[in-house]
Amino acid sequence: MKTLLSHLCFWRHLGDEAKFAVVAFLPLFIGLVLPIVYPLAISLTYANQSVVERTAVILDLDNTEISRGMVRDLDATQGLEIIRPAESMDDGIEAVMSREADAFLFIPEDFSARIKRFEQGSLKAYVYATNMMIYAAVLGAIQETVLAKNVEIAVEQVANPNGITGESAFHAMDPIAYDRHVLYSPTLAYATYITPIMFTLVFHQMGLILLAFGIGFHRERDPEFAKQRLWFVDYFWRYLFYYGLIFLGTLSVYHGICPLFGWRYGDANEMMKLILCLVACNIPMAIAFASFCRDKTTSFQIILGTTLFFFTMSGYVWPVYAMPDFLKPVTEWINIVPASSAFRKIAFKGASFSECTSEIAQMLKIGLISTGIAILIVHRHLLWRWKKA
Repeated sequence: MKTLLSHLCFWRHLGDEAKFAVVAFLPLFIGLVLPIVYPLAISLTYANQSVVERTAVILDLDNTEISRGMVRDLDATQGLEIIRPAESMDDGIEAVMSREADAFLFIPEDFSARIKRFEQGSLKAYVYATNMMIYAAVLGAIQETVLAKNVEIAVEQVANPNGITGESAFHAMDPIAYDRHVLYSPTLAYATYITPIMFTLVFHQMGLILLAFGIGFHRERDPEFAKQRLWFVDYFWRYLFYYGLIFLGTLSVYHGICPLFGWRYGDANEMMKLILCLVACNIPMAIAFASFCRDKTTSFQIILGTTLFFFTMSGYVWPVYAMPDFLKPVTEWINIVPASSAFRKIAFKGASFSECTSEIAQMLKIGLISTGIAILIVHRHLLWRWKKA
Protein backbone atom coordinates (compact mmCIF):
# COMPACT_ATOMS: atom_id res chain seq x y z
CA MET A 1 0.00 0.00 0.00
CA LYS A 2 2.87 2.35 0.81
CA THR A 3 4.37 1.70 -2.61
CA LEU A 4 1.03 2.38 -4.29
CA LEU A 5 0.58 5.65 -2.43
CA SER A 6 4.07 6.77 -3.42
CA HIS A 7 3.11 6.46 -7.07
CA LEU A 8 -0.09 8.45 -6.52
CA CYS A 9 1.76 11.40 -4.97
CA PHE A 10 1.62 13.49 -8.13
CA TRP A 11 3.34 16.50 -6.52
CA ARG A 12 6.38 14.38 -5.78
CA HIS A 13 6.93 13.27 -9.37
CA LEU A 14 5.83 16.54 -10.95
CA GLY A 15 8.07 18.51 -8.60
CA ASP A 16 11.01 16.18 -9.18
CA GLU A 17 10.72 16.57 -12.96
CA ALA A 18 10.34 20.34 -12.71
CA LYS A 19 13.38 20.56 -10.41
CA PHE A 20 15.47 18.42 -12.75
CA ALA A 21 14.40 20.44 -15.83
CA VAL A 22 15.39 23.69 -14.12
CA VAL A 23 18.70 22.41 -12.74
CA ALA A 24 19.72 20.58 -15.92
CA PHE A 25 18.36 23.60 -17.87
CA LEU A 26 18.32 21.85 -21.28
CA PRO A 27 14.85 20.25 -20.89
CA LEU A 28 13.45 23.59 -19.69
CA PHE A 29 15.19 25.41 -22.54
CA ILE A 30 13.79 23.03 -25.16
CA GLY A 31 10.31 23.20 -23.66
CA LEU A 32 10.26 26.99 -23.65
CA VAL A 33 12.22 27.84 -26.80
CA LEU A 34 11.42 25.23 -29.44
CA PRO A 35 7.64 25.84 -29.52
CA ILE A 36 8.51 29.46 -30.31
CA VAL A 37 11.61 29.05 -32.49
CA TYR A 38 10.13 26.46 -34.86
CA PRO A 39 6.95 28.42 -35.69
CA LEU A 40 8.96 31.64 -35.93
CA ALA A 41 11.48 30.06 -38.31
CA ILE A 42 8.64 28.64 -40.43
CA SER A 43 6.91 32.03 -40.48
CA LEU A 44 10.06 33.86 -41.56
CA THR A 45 10.67 31.28 -44.29
CA TYR A 46 7.18 31.62 -45.75
CA ALA A 47 6.66 35.30 -44.92
CA ASN A 48 6.77 36.40 -48.57
CA GLN A 49 3.64 34.76 -49.92
CA SER A 50 3.03 37.25 -52.72
CA VAL A 51 2.70 35.86 -56.21
CA VAL A 52 6.14 35.29 -57.70
CA GLU A 53 6.21 35.85 -61.46
CA ARG A 54 7.41 32.79 -63.31
CA THR A 55 9.85 33.35 -66.14
CA ALA A 56 9.33 32.32 -69.75
CA VAL A 57 11.02 32.57 -73.12
CA ILE A 58 8.88 32.76 -76.24
CA LEU A 59 9.36 31.95 -79.90
CA ASP A 60 6.89 33.90 -82.07
CA LEU A 61 7.23 32.72 -85.65
CA ASP A 62 3.96 34.42 -86.64
CA ASN A 63 5.04 37.95 -85.63
CA THR A 64 1.69 39.55 -86.49
CA GLU A 65 -0.48 42.00 -84.62
CA ILE A 66 -2.45 39.15 -83.05
CA SER A 67 0.59 37.17 -81.92
CA ARG A 68 2.44 40.25 -80.66
CA GLY A 69 -0.66 41.24 -78.71
CA MET A 70 -0.73 37.73 -77.21
CA VAL A 71 2.90 38.09 -76.14
CA ARG A 72 2.21 41.50 -74.53
CA ASP A 73 -0.83 40.11 -72.70
CA LEU A 74 1.12 37.12 -71.41
CA ASP A 75 3.89 39.36 -70.13
CA ALA A 76 1.34 41.61 -68.43
CA THR A 77 -0.20 38.82 -66.35
CA GLN A 78 0.56 38.64 -62.65
CA GLY A 79 2.09 35.20 -62.82
CA LEU A 80 4.31 35.26 -65.92
CA GLU A 81 7.24 37.32 -67.17
CA ILE A 82 8.69 37.02 -70.67
CA ILE A 83 12.43 37.40 -70.13
CA ARG A 84 13.59 37.12 -73.75
CA PRO A 85 12.66 35.79 -77.18
CA ALA A 86 13.91 32.30 -78.00
CA GLU A 87 16.06 31.85 -81.08
CA SER A 88 14.73 28.40 -81.95
CA MET A 89 12.75 25.46 -80.61
CA ASP A 90 15.93 23.89 -79.29
CA ASP A 91 16.94 27.14 -77.60
CA GLY A 92 13.54 27.45 -75.90
CA ILE A 93 13.49 23.88 -74.63
CA GLU A 94 17.08 24.17 -73.44
CA ALA A 95 16.14 27.32 -71.48
CA VAL A 96 13.56 25.27 -69.56
CA MET A 97 15.82 22.25 -69.07
CA SER A 98 18.68 24.40 -67.80
CA ARG A 99 16.24 26.28 -65.48
CA GLU A 100 17.01 29.61 -67.12
CA ALA A 101 13.24 29.90 -67.54
CA ASP A 102 10.25 28.12 -66.06
CA ALA A 103 8.41 27.85 -69.38
CA PHE A 104 8.89 28.02 -73.14
CA LEU A 105 6.00 29.32 -75.25
CA PHE A 106 5.82 28.64 -78.97
CA ILE A 107 3.57 30.48 -81.47
CA PRO A 108 3.67 28.86 -84.95
CA GLU A 109 3.89 30.89 -88.16
CA ASP A 110 0.28 30.17 -89.20
CA PHE A 111 -1.16 31.32 -85.85
CA SER A 112 -3.05 34.43 -87.01
CA ALA A 113 -3.82 33.04 -90.50
CA ARG A 114 -5.73 30.13 -88.98
CA ILE A 115 -7.65 32.44 -86.66
CA LYS A 116 -8.68 34.68 -89.55
CA ARG A 117 -9.95 31.58 -91.42
CA PHE A 118 -12.09 30.78 -88.35
CA GLU A 119 -9.82 27.88 -87.45
CA GLN A 120 -8.10 27.33 -84.13
CA GLY A 121 -4.71 28.88 -83.60
CA SER A 122 -2.11 26.90 -81.70
CA LEU A 123 -0.12 28.07 -78.68
CA LYS A 124 2.26 25.48 -77.28
CA ALA A 125 3.68 25.66 -73.77
CA TYR A 126 6.62 23.67 -72.41
CA VAL A 127 6.64 23.97 -68.61
CA TYR A 128 8.99 22.79 -65.86
CA ALA A 129 6.32 20.75 -64.09
CA THR A 130 8.40 19.05 -61.38
CA ASN A 131 7.45 21.93 -59.10
CA MET A 132 3.65 22.08 -58.97
CA MET A 133 3.67 25.73 -57.85
CA ILE A 134 5.55 26.69 -61.03
CA TYR A 135 3.23 24.62 -63.18
CA ALA A 136 0.10 26.10 -61.58
CA ALA A 137 1.34 29.69 -61.92
CA VAL A 138 2.31 29.33 -65.59
CA LEU A 139 -0.83 27.41 -66.51
CA GLY A 140 -3.06 29.95 -64.76
CA ALA A 141 -1.39 32.89 -66.54
CA ILE A 142 -1.77 31.22 -69.94
CA GLN A 143 -5.40 30.27 -69.36
CA GLU A 144 -6.38 33.78 -68.27
CA THR A 145 -4.65 35.33 -71.28
CA VAL A 146 -6.09 32.88 -73.80
CA LEU A 147 -9.63 33.27 -72.46
CA ALA A 148 -9.44 37.07 -72.66
CA LYS A 149 -7.85 36.95 -76.13
CA ASN A 150 -10.53 34.56 -77.40
CA VAL A 151 -13.27 37.02 -76.42
CA GLU A 152 -11.38 39.93 -77.97
CA ILE A 153 -10.91 38.11 -81.31
CA ALA A 154 -14.52 36.89 -81.33
CA VAL A 155 -15.75 40.47 -80.86
CA GLU A 156 -13.62 41.70 -83.77
CA GLN A 157 -14.36 38.82 -86.16
CA VAL A 158 -17.93 37.87 -85.26
CA ALA A 159 -19.78 40.45 -83.20
CA ASN A 160 -18.66 43.71 -84.86
CA PRO A 161 -19.24 42.54 -88.46
CA ASN A 162 -22.79 41.64 -87.39
CA GLY A 163 -23.45 45.10 -86.02
CA ILE A 164 -22.97 44.28 -82.35
CA THR A 165 -20.66 46.86 -80.80
CA GLY A 166 -19.52 48.18 -77.45
CA GLU A 167 -20.19 46.23 -74.28
CA SER A 168 -22.98 44.32 -75.98
CA ALA A 169 -20.41 42.72 -78.27
CA PHE A 170 -18.36 41.45 -75.32
CA HIS A 171 -21.52 40.26 -73.59
CA ALA A 172 -22.56 38.38 -76.71
CA MET A 173 -19.18 36.64 -77.04
CA ASP A 174 -18.72 36.09 -73.33
CA PRO A 175 -22.32 35.70 -72.09
CA ILE A 176 -21.66 34.17 -68.66
CA ALA A 177 -19.83 36.29 -66.11
CA TYR A 178 -18.44 34.80 -62.94
CA ASP A 179 -16.56 36.02 -59.92
CA ARG A 180 -13.66 33.76 -59.09
CA HIS A 181 -12.49 33.87 -55.49
CA VAL A 182 -9.38 31.75 -55.08
CA LEU A 183 -9.16 30.78 -51.41
CA TYR A 184 -6.22 28.41 -51.11
CA SER A 185 -4.37 28.51 -54.42
CA PRO A 186 -0.76 27.42 -53.82
CA THR A 187 0.34 30.14 -56.23
CA LEU A 188 -1.48 32.89 -54.35
CA ALA A 189 -1.41 32.07 -50.65
CA TYR A 190 0.46 28.82 -50.21
CA ALA A 191 2.02 30.00 -46.97
CA THR A 192 -1.36 30.84 -45.44
CA TYR A 193 -2.53 27.34 -46.25
CA ILE A 194 0.51 25.29 -45.20
CA THR A 195 2.11 27.08 -42.24
CA PRO A 196 -0.72 26.74 -39.67
CA ILE A 197 -0.86 22.95 -40.08
CA MET A 198 2.93 22.89 -39.68
CA PHE A 199 2.45 24.63 -36.32
CA THR A 200 0.00 21.88 -35.38
CA LEU A 201 2.63 19.30 -36.31
CA VAL A 202 5.23 21.16 -34.22
CA PHE A 203 3.10 20.85 -31.08
CA HIS A 204 2.21 17.26 -31.96
CA GLN A 205 5.92 16.39 -32.07
CA MET A 206 6.80 18.55 -29.08
CA GLY A 207 4.20 16.69 -27.07
CA LEU A 208 6.02 13.47 -27.86
CA ILE A 209 9.60 14.67 -27.53
CA LEU A 210 9.61 16.71 -24.30
CA LEU A 211 8.90 13.89 -21.85
CA ALA A 212 11.13 11.46 -23.75
CA PHE A 213 14.00 13.96 -23.74
CA GLY A 214 13.53 14.86 -20.07
CA ILE A 215 13.40 11.22 -18.91
CA GLY A 216 16.28 10.19 -21.16
CA PHE A 217 18.46 13.07 -20.01
CA HIS A 218 17.55 12.38 -16.37
CA ARG A 219 18.58 8.74 -16.71
CA GLU A 220 21.79 9.72 -18.44
CA ARG A 221 22.82 12.14 -15.68
CA ASP A 222 21.54 10.25 -12.65
CA PRO A 223 22.43 6.52 -12.39
CA GLU A 224 20.13 6.12 -9.36
CA PHE A 225 17.18 7.49 -11.32
CA ALA A 226 18.08 5.21 -14.21
CA LYS A 227 17.64 2.18 -11.92
CA GLN A 228 14.09 3.15 -10.96
CA ARG A 229 11.16 1.38 -12.61
CA LEU A 230 8.66 4.12 -13.28
CA TRP A 231 5.00 3.26 -13.46
CA PHE A 232 2.71 4.59 -16.16
CA VAL A 233 1.23 7.00 -13.63
CA ASP A 234 4.72 8.23 -12.68
CA TYR A 235 5.37 9.23 -16.28
CA PHE A 236 1.95 10.92 -16.39
CA TRP A 237 2.64 13.14 -13.36
CA ARG A 238 5.99 14.14 -14.80
CA TYR A 239 4.36 14.93 -18.14
CA LEU A 240 2.14 17.55 -16.51
CA PHE A 241 5.16 19.83 -16.13
CA TYR A 242 5.91 19.70 -19.87
CA TYR A 243 2.22 20.06 -20.69
CA GLY A 244 2.39 23.43 -18.94
CA LEU A 245 5.30 24.45 -21.15
CA ILE A 246 3.33 23.43 -24.24
CA PHE A 247 0.44 25.60 -23.03
CA LEU A 248 2.82 28.56 -22.87
CA GLY A 249 4.02 27.69 -26.36
CA THR A 250 0.49 27.75 -27.76
CA LEU A 251 -0.07 31.15 -26.17
CA SER A 252 3.01 32.56 -27.88
CA VAL A 253 2.11 31.07 -31.28
CA TYR A 254 -1.62 31.82 -31.49
CA HIS A 255 -1.59 35.15 -29.64
CA GLY A 256 1.77 36.33 -30.94
CA ILE A 257 3.32 34.75 -34.02
CA CYS A 258 0.12 34.07 -36.01
CA PRO A 259 -1.30 37.60 -35.62
CA LEU A 260 2.14 39.09 -36.33
CA PHE A 261 2.49 37.29 -39.67
CA GLY A 262 -1.19 37.29 -40.55
CA TRP A 263 -1.65 33.52 -40.74
CA ARG A 264 -5.15 32.08 -40.95
CA TYR A 265 -5.93 30.26 -37.72
CA GLY A 266 -9.51 31.21 -36.81
CA ASP A 267 -10.16 32.03 -33.19
CA ALA A 268 -6.92 31.81 -31.21
CA ASN A 269 -8.52 30.33 -28.09
CA GLU A 270 -10.42 27.71 -30.11
CA MET A 271 -7.21 26.71 -31.87
CA MET A 272 -5.39 26.45 -28.55
CA LYS A 273 -8.12 24.11 -27.29
CA LEU A 274 -7.58 21.90 -30.32
CA ILE A 275 -3.80 21.80 -29.90
CA LEU A 276 -4.00 21.08 -26.18
CA CYS A 277 -6.56 18.33 -26.82
CA LEU A 278 -4.28 16.81 -29.46
CA VAL A 279 -1.28 16.88 -27.12
CA ALA A 280 -3.34 15.43 -24.25
CA CYS A 281 -4.53 12.54 -26.41
CA ASN A 282 -0.91 11.86 -27.37
CA ILE A 283 0.25 11.55 -23.75
CA PRO A 284 0.11 7.71 -23.79
CA MET A 285 2.27 7.60 -26.91
CA ALA A 286 4.71 10.06 -25.32
CA ILE A 287 4.93 7.88 -22.22
CA ALA A 288 5.54 4.77 -24.31
CA PHE A 289 8.36 6.54 -26.17
CA ALA A 290 9.86 7.84 -22.92
CA SER A 291 10.00 4.34 -21.44
CA PHE A 292 12.58 3.39 -24.09
CA CYS A 293 14.80 6.45 -23.67
CA ARG A 294 18.02 5.86 -21.80
CA ASP A 295 19.78 9.09 -22.85
CA LYS A 296 18.95 12.47 -24.36
CA THR A 297 19.74 11.55 -27.97
CA THR A 298 17.37 8.59 -28.14
CA SER A 299 14.34 10.84 -27.89
CA PHE A 300 15.35 12.88 -30.93
CA GLN A 301 16.16 9.76 -32.90
CA ILE A 302 12.73 8.29 -32.20
CA ILE A 303 10.61 11.41 -32.55
CA LEU A 304 12.33 13.31 -35.35
CA GLY A 305 12.39 10.15 -37.41
CA THR A 306 8.59 10.10 -37.32
CA THR A 307 7.99 13.76 -38.26
CA LEU A 308 7.79 13.22 -42.02
CA PHE A 309 5.57 10.20 -41.48
CA PHE A 310 3.05 12.14 -39.39
CA PHE A 311 3.10 15.09 -41.79
CA THR A 312 2.48 13.04 -44.93
CA MET A 313 -0.15 10.88 -43.21
CA SER A 314 -2.03 13.86 -41.78
CA GLY A 315 -4.38 14.00 -44.76
CA TYR A 316 -3.77 17.73 -45.10
CA VAL A 317 -1.40 18.08 -48.05
CA TRP A 318 -2.32 14.68 -49.49
CA PRO A 319 -5.94 13.59 -48.89
CA VAL A 320 -6.58 10.25 -47.23
CA TYR A 321 -8.90 9.08 -50.02
CA ALA A 322 -6.03 9.41 -52.51
CA MET A 323 -3.66 7.24 -50.44
CA PRO A 324 -3.04 3.59 -51.32
CA ASP A 325 -5.66 1.26 -49.86
CA PHE A 326 -3.18 -0.45 -47.52
CA LEU A 327 -2.31 2.92 -45.91
CA LYS A 328 -5.84 4.24 -45.37
CA PRO A 329 -6.53 2.08 -42.27
CA VAL A 330 -3.32 3.42 -40.69
CA THR A 331 -4.70 6.97 -40.72
CA GLU A 332 -7.57 5.89 -38.46
CA TRP A 333 -5.08 5.37 -35.61
CA ILE A 334 -3.07 8.58 -35.91
CA ASN A 335 -4.30 11.60 -33.95
CA ILE A 336 -2.81 14.12 -36.37
CA VAL A 337 -5.44 13.08 -38.97
CA PRO A 338 -8.61 14.12 -37.06
CA ALA A 339 -6.65 17.07 -35.65
CA SER A 340 -5.86 18.36 -39.16
CA SER A 341 -9.52 17.97 -40.12
CA ALA A 342 -10.61 19.98 -37.07
CA PHE A 343 -7.91 22.53 -37.84
CA ARG A 344 -9.41 23.17 -41.29
CA LYS A 345 -12.83 23.73 -39.75
CA ILE A 346 -11.55 26.19 -37.16
CA ALA A 347 -9.00 28.04 -39.30
CA PHE A 348 -10.86 28.32 -42.61
CA LYS A 349 -14.55 27.73 -41.85
CA GLY A 350 -14.91 29.66 -38.60
CA ALA A 351 -15.97 26.66 -36.50
CA SER A 352 -15.46 26.43 -32.77
CA PHE A 353 -13.72 23.62 -30.91
CA SER A 354 -17.06 22.29 -29.63
CA GLU A 355 -18.32 21.99 -33.21
CA CYS A 356 -15.56 19.52 -34.11
CA THR A 357 -17.28 16.71 -32.23
CA SER A 358 -16.45 13.86 -34.63
CA GLU A 359 -12.76 14.80 -34.71
CA ILE A 360 -12.57 15.19 -30.92
CA ALA A 361 -14.30 11.84 -30.42
CA GLN A 362 -11.81 10.17 -32.76
CA MET A 363 -8.84 11.71 -30.92
CA LEU A 364 -10.21 10.58 -27.56
CA LYS A 365 -10.83 7.09 -28.93
CA ILE A 366 -7.25 6.85 -30.17
CA GLY A 367 -6.04 8.24 -26.84
CA LEU A 368 -7.91 5.62 -24.81
CA ILE A 369 -6.68 2.74 -26.96
CA SER A 370 -3.15 4.16 -26.83
CA THR A 371 -3.39 4.27 -23.04
CA GLY A 372 -3.95 0.53 -22.84
CA ILE A 373 -1.10 -0.16 -25.24
CA ALA A 374 1.22 2.25 -23.42
CA ILE A 375 0.50 0.59 -20.04
CA LEU A 376 1.50 -2.75 -21.51
CA ILE A 377 4.67 -1.24 -22.97
CA VAL A 378 5.69 0.59 -19.78
CA HIS A 379 5.06 -2.47 -17.61
CA ARG A 380 6.47 -4.95 -20.10
CA HIS A 381 8.86 -6.28 -17.46
CA LEU A 382 5.86 -7.56 -15.47
CA LEU A 383 4.55 -9.36 -18.53
CA TRP A 384 7.97 -10.90 -19.03
CA ARG A 385 8.02 -12.14 -15.40
CA TRP A 386 4.50 -13.57 -15.77
CA LYS A 387 5.52 -15.37 -18.94
CA LYS A 388 8.60 -16.88 -17.26
CA ALA A 389 6.53 -17.95 -14.27
